[in-house]
Amino acid sequence: MSYICTLPREEARCPDSTLIQCMKEFIATYPPYQILLTVLLVVCAVAQLVYWMRYSRVATHRHSLREPEGASTPPVSVVVVVADDPEYVTEHLPRLLTQNHPNYEVVVVDDGSENDLTDELLAMQALYPHLRFTTIKADPVFRHSRKLALTVGIKAARYDNIVFTDADAVPASEKWLSIMSRGFNGGRLVIGYTGIERKPGLANKIMRCQRLTSSIRYLNAAIRGHVYRGIYNNIGYTKRLFFGNKGYTHLRMTLGEDDLFVQKVAPVCSRRTSVMLSPAATVRQFQWGGTGWWRAERRYRSASFDLYPWKVRLSVAAELLTRALLTLGTAAMLVLLPPVLWIVALCLFLLRETTLLLTVRMIARRVGEKGLMCTYLAHDLCAPVSELFLWISRKIRPSQRLWI
Repeated sequence: MSYICTLPREEARCPDSTLIQCMKEFIATYPPYQILLTVLLVVCAVAQLVYWMRYSRVATHRHSLREPEGASTPPVSVVVVVADDPEYVTEHLPRLLTQNHPNYEVVVVDDGSENDLTDELLAMQALYPHLRFTTIKADPVFRHSRKLALTVGIKAARYDNIVFTDADAVPASEKWLSIMSRGFNGGRLVIGYTGIERKPGLANKIMRCQRLTSSIRYLNAAIRGHVYRGIYNNIGYTKRLFFGNKGYTHLRMTLGEDDLFVQKVAPVCSRRTSVMLSPAATVRQFQWGGTGWWRAERRYRSASFDLYPWKVRLSVAAELLTRALLTLGTAAMLVLLPPVLWIVALCLFLLRETTLLLTVRMIARRVGEKGLMCTYLAHDLCAPVSELFLWISRKIRPSQRLWI
C-alpha cells in the first residue's frame, strides 16, 4: 500500500505555521516506519558530517607547537631493528644514512639474526661513520619481543630525541628526518604518516586506502590533543619520556610500542605531541604480498585495539555504524519511501560523499597519496563490513605472532 501526501499545497508549504506544526503535519502524513527511517537517516548523516568536518583538521594542520625563536634542527638518533635481513642493510639502510640532517646518528639493532650481520654493518659503517650498531644474540630458551630490541636501541642512542623506523619501510625523501626532528622543538612525542609503497593493481590501492583511513583517525586525535597511537615505523619520542614512564607495557606482547605505550604516556604529553605531515616526511612500507598477506598483517597489527580506551573504541565503532546505516538507509528509502523523502535521503547521502571526497583529497595531498579517489569511494562503502569481518577473525583466529 503506498502512501501519498494529501495535504493541500498551501498547508504543505506551512507559510504561517511554526516548526512544531510542520512536524505534526509530517507525523500525521507518513506512517511510523517511514518517519523512523527518515529520522535514522538524518541522525546518521549529521554524525558522518561531524566526523568528516573534524577529520578535515588533518588536511589543514600545520605544526602548531611554538618553536623557540631561532631554534635550529635538533640532534636526533634514528633507531631501527633488523633481523635476518642483509638485503635491508645493503640496499635500504643507505636511505637512512643519507638524510639531509646536520647532526644525527643511526642505531641499528641486530635482533637475533641467524646469519650474523656484523660484516655487512661494518662495511656500511666504514662508508657512514654516523652508523652505530649493537647485536642481541638469539636465545632459544628465553625469547623476547621487539620491545627489548627497541629498549636496547634507546639505551645505545646518544641523543635524547629518538625517531623510530623499521626494516619494512623506507623514507620517501632525504628531508624525512629533518622534518620529523623539528617536532622535538617543543614536542616530546612526534607522529608521522606511513603509507604503503605504490605498486600496480587494485589490491595495492585497497591497501593504501585502508592505511589512509586508519591513519586519518589517529592523526586527527593527536592534532586535537587526544593522542592514542602513532605508527611503529614513523614515530619519535624522547629518552626522558620513555624512561620517565618506565618504558613499554605488555612486554610479552610482540606489538604495542606505537599505541599502548603512547596511551600510557598520553596524560603527560598529549599537549606536547607534534604531528608532522608532508609528502617529504612520509615513510613507505613495503608490500610483501597480496590480499592474503595484508589480511594477516591487519589482523596482527589491530590485535591491540581491544586494549584501547573505551572512548576510542566507541568513537571508531560509532563512525563505522553510522556510515553503514547511512548507506543502507539511503538504499531502503529509495525503495520504500515516496519521492519527496527519498530525494531528501539521496541529497543527504551525496552531501556526505562530497564532504568525504573533498576532505580525503586534501589529506591525501598532505601525505603524498595519489590516484586513490575512485578506489577510496568503493572502499569507504565496503569498509564497515570489512572491519566487522576483521574483528570476527581476530576473535576466532588470533594471530600466532601476538605473544611470546
